[in-house]
Amino acid sequence: MNRIRFVGLDIHKERISIAAAECGRAGWWNISARLPTDPDTINKLCDRLGRSGKPLAFC
Repeated sequence: MNRIRFVGLDIHKERISIAAAECGRAGWWNISARLPTDPDTINKLCDRLGRSGKPLAFC
């Protein structure tokens, strides 16, 4: 069964704060980062988070 990865975004003019979490057998895991608002950087992040094939839910 695919678990959903939840990705929270706090968007500002120059930076985006990102937190991601997933609930599974091993429990919750979190990552957090502050990235520039560059579209290429955001695309790379989405690619990395979606590598496992799990659906992503953004808020």
